[in-house]
Amino acid sequence: MATSSQFMRSKSDRVIAGVAGGIAEHYGVDATLIRVIWALSLLFGGLGAVAYVVLWIVLPSGTPTPPALQIAEERFARGEINAEQLDRIRADLERVG
Repeated sequence: MATSSQFMRSKSDRVIAGVAGGIAEHYGVDATLIRVIWALSLLFGGLGAVAYVVLWIVLPSGTPTPPALQIAEERFARGEINAEQLDRIRADLERVG
């Protein structure tokens, strides 16, 4: 999944406000990893709760990933399509949208 250039809350990968999903999209990692780190920070001092609320307020809400692109990226991750096919799908979606 491509990394975004700016921190934004995710509209497509959210459990509460999309903060963890947005950070995961920015760094190109799985959102579950970010959520586990957040949960651990809650257990060890609670600073994660304060940081989450601050980021919820400060970060702008991002644009949702088009469902077609999300499906194509999931298929790429499973090895069902190759990088060239994924790039072609992205280009076609950008041209249409």
